Amino acid sequence: MIAWLESLSTFWAGVVVVGGFLISTLFVGYLTAAFTSQEVRAAHNDRAGFILAVIGVIYAVLLAFIAIGVWERFQEAEARTYDEAGALATVYRDAGSFPGAREELRAGLRAYVHSVIEHEWPQMRRGARSPISDALLEDVDQNVRALPANTPRLQDVQAQMLVAMDTALLDRQTRLTIDFNGVNGILWAVLIVGAYLTVAFTYFFGFERRIMQQLMIGTLSLMIGLVLFLVLALDFPYRGSIAVEPEAFRSLLETFRAIGS
Repeated sequence: MIAWLESLSTFWAGVVVVGGFLISTLFVGYLTAAFTSQEVRAAHNDRAGFILAVIGVIYAVLLAFIAIGVWERFQEAEARTYDEAGALATVYRDAGSFPGAREELRAGLRAYVHSVIEHEWPQMRRGARSPISDALLEDVDQNVRALPANTPRLQDVQAQMLVAMDTALLDRQTRLTIDFNGVNGILWAVLIVGAYLTVAFTYFFGFERRIMQQLMIGTLSLMIGLVLFLVLALDFPYRGSIAVEPEAFRSLLETFRAIGS
């Protein structure tokens, strides 16, 4: 189901999730109206209001907590791509201090970046990783460690390159693993059940006009459905129609061209 939603555009995924939630909650309202009378519901409006306030606050806090957590993870995933690209740019630039190994090292970096954009990113959209990109970056790391640092100045440059490579390797590992685990299944169950309970409880209020009840509760359902869709859309940062793109690596290729080979 999740994979099918990820294959849809943002608009149609939103229609399915938000529209499905809205229609199903309206159906709950019809069931409530069928088993309780308007007079009985109206007689308990005051007491139901206090209970709904507690239910609403609990669910709002839970929903906000998860939505903020998912958004922060999405931002971290995006930031990791730029950190990795920045570290690789440092290695590429410092490689100019080693004329004998410069061309091979820079060629390896360019091959890795092309592999990330053309091969690894499409695989990440399916929750996989590219062994080709893994091997290319490991080769670059080995080449940096084998550089002929024969003078104190070159030793300092190599040390800086090694730090940058360690940063790039760490950022790459984080980038790959951050997309493997989304919101826990139990949390999803609590979110969905809590959403239906919150909306269903609002039907215990008695309205003088049925149309006003449907409009008000429908608006509440729409708002909750939108936030649930937001959580679903951002849950896996590199998948779906709302995903982190390899812009950092495309920009890195432009930096490589500016520096030269």
